Amino acid sequence: MKQFTNKDIENYYDQTEVHYRMHWKLDEGMGLHYGIWDANTKDLAAAVLNSNFRLMNLGEIKPTDYVLDAGCGIGGSSIYLAKNKGCKAHGITLSKKQVETATQNAKNKGLSDKLQFSQQDYTKTNFPDNTFDIAWCIESMETATDKTLFFNEMRRILKPGGKILVADIFKPESYDMSQEKDMQTMLNGWAMSDILSIEELHQIAAQSSFKVTKLENVSKEVLRSVNRMYFASMLGFVGTKAYNMIYNASHFSKIHYKTGFAQKKAYHKNKWGYYLVVIENQK
Repeated sequence: MKQFTNKDIENYYDQTEVHYRMHWKLDEGMGLHYGIWDANTKDLAAAVLNSNFRLMNLGEIKPTDYVLDAGCGIGGSSIYLAKNKGCKAHGITLSKKQVETATQNAKNKGLSDKLQFSQQDYTKTNFPDNTFDIAWCIESMETATDKTLFFNEMRRILKPGGKILVADIFKPESYDMSQEKDMQTMLNGWAMSDILSIEELHQIAAQSSFKVTKLENVSKEVLRSVNRMYFASMLGFVGTKAYNMIYNASHFSKIHYKTGFAQKKAYHKNKWGYYLVVIENQK
């Protein structure tokens, strides 16, 4: 399977940010993740924000919690938590550009006193031991090539009894990724190599002294986001072809539309599901 470096991941987010602004309501929802829809959700931006709401409530975040936003993007989740819970957060990302954007977004919202952002790898941060109460991971944990490194670092920087809150894609059942073309196209287009199954999540968490204490399958509730991404990719396909007739697009810009087609096909084959997870530190 194809492997990705930190620079590859940084390039992905920098090269495709314009797509999220065009097709994913990034300026409104401020999230580069699937939106969770319910009966009261009116549009995509609201669905993206609803993902924050659902994970925040599942994780029982308190105003006194210090949150690590691991894979913070442009700062949307950190801003949401500071605004709705009053807690402080430090967001980290591999992208220098995202750090600059997130810092400006926090300033624009009047939340610079509660939020910080820095360019760091969440498998080897510069934070002291026992720093955070919460590690917040919306569609970021699965990007790690070696998930064990992620859990080991979270064990180090989380306080005893601290929690990892995850919203991400997982395999409902274990299978060999090398045999699944649609999944490879989907993940590689997002600079990802492989994802865990739910069973593997329990096992790897336990190896690092964590325990999965809550798990919600919200796959049906992201279906409208799956469809929205598919239709956005149809537009992206046309746009990419037209752009390349004049300019030479970057690597991830060229292939990004393919992920939208592949994720829909793989979703309906039940090759991935979307889950909200609370993982508690047992140290």
